[in-house]
Amino acid sequence: MDSVNPSGVARRAVLTVVLWAGFWLLGLAVAAGLLWVPIAEERYTGSVGLSGLLSAAGALTVLWALRPRGWFSREKRDEVRPLTREDFPALFTLLDEVAVRAGASVPRKVYLSGEATAFIAMERRWLGLRREPVVGIGLPLFAFLDREELASVLAHEYGHHQGGDLALGPWVYRTRRSIALAVDSLEDSAFFLDVPFQLYGRFFLSASSAVSRQQELAADALAASACGTRATASALRKVHALGPVWGAYFEHELLPLFGQRVRVPLLEGFRRFVAEEHRRADVEQGLQEALARPPSQWDSHPPLQERLRGVGYPGEGASTPASWLPLAGCLELLGGERAAEDTWVERSITEGLVSLAWEEIAGKVHLPELQKQWVGTAIDPGRTPLGALPGFLKEGEALWNRIRPQGLDLLSAEGKRQRVRRILVEWLGAALVHRGFLPQLRPGANLRFVCGDISVEPAVIVRRLAEGALSEAQYLEACELLEAASSQLATA
Repeated sequence: MDSVNPSGVARRAVLTVVLWAGFWLLGLAVAAGLLWVPIAEERYTGSVGLSGLLSAAGALTVLWALRPRGWFSREKRDEVRPLTREDFPALFTLLDEVAVRAGASVPRKVYLSGEATAFIAMERRWLGLRREPVVGIGLPLFAFLDREELASVLAHEYGHHQGGDLALGPWVYRTRRSIALAVDSLEDSAFFLDVPFQLYGRFFLSASSAVSRQQELAADALAASACGTRATASALRKVHALGPVWGAYFEHELLPLFGQRVRVPLLEGFRRFVAEEHRRADVEQGLQEALARPPSQWDSHPPLQERLRGVGYPGEGASTPASWLPLAGCLELLGGERAAEDTWVERSITEGLVSLAWEEIAGKVHLPELQKQWVGTAIDPGRTPLGALPGFLKEGEALWNRIRPQGLDLLSAEGKRQRVRRILVEWLGAALVHRGFLPQLRPGANLRFVCGDISVEPAVIVRRLAEGALSEAQYLEACELLEAASSQLATA
């Protein structure tokens, strides 16, 4: 197993602290240099000219951009109830076992998160005078990692605490955030005030990322030592594969439903999402971009293959969720799948949710909205023939100007065309509902509308028409079949 050089990590850590101080010194130096211009003009000419006024304004802009933001705010975790030993004795037994193996102490609090990862952080108490470690474990990890794999993840997090990483981490995070906010505030300013901060930011990111990657390798080594190479390597591969897929599922499927105060079986939906062969274009594109993203020198974690080599694993680094989704994981630590989901929902979402099965979403969430969508407007779907769709697409910007909401319109011409396409997807779905078609929804897939043996996906129809893959004549011919199916349904 490759070792991590402690003295090298320490030197990089010291460099990171020096660079942290250097960022603020750079900002103050730039502001002082700008302020010197009006002072010098006043001293040597007796008045302040335009250049002095502009320099003073630049100095104030820099100082405003450097103001601390969020440094002293309380963590949102204060609003989330942690897991307790009384409610989850099996989980805390595992936490105790891993602490003994890793030579660490059990964190003061344990949180259940909705992300496909784990974390350890310092929680401030007594006005920040006392800091205690807390750990968070993602619900997906319980579902798709076995007990030993989860133990290795916990040992990895304990390793960060043992290695003193939590003392340096907040400085790195806050400085990265401060540099990013400063550059964002200054990039539209005159005289390229953001340039020195961009250059310094790249240097800081390079140095701090190197420290972070070494810390990750050291924590991996502790996990392998405490839990074994097989479990550690398997956990690394699974978490690496699970992260982007769970993130896409959570963002595109769960968050919109939570916004509508609806709850569905979370893990069942994820299994369906992974198994879906025809995902929506936006979901598939975002997922492929995340999976294809190459490693960067700015990454805080080393590439997966390097981490696997670091724990002495000789196998391949690639893994796919589909190959291990049937596993039950270690949900028994939280009382089973339903109890685990209940625990996360109760602690993470303060307002009540209506529980629905995935099969009920289309009929109880989408159908009521579609039935009233665009009713009484210039494109009323109940009174406009299906064959009007190609003409609406050709109108493009003109159609947007006819139906857009009242108020200031700041969309570009292309933005209007894209908005019209999205509206027409909704319009076609609403038009089909008015003709007796019923919506169906599968996690990750386009909303489809079914009447007997006929199934239609409005998003695909509109996209193919807009791209020319489906001709107007072909569409109108299909409309005849759709109208016929609707008539048969009405007379049945």
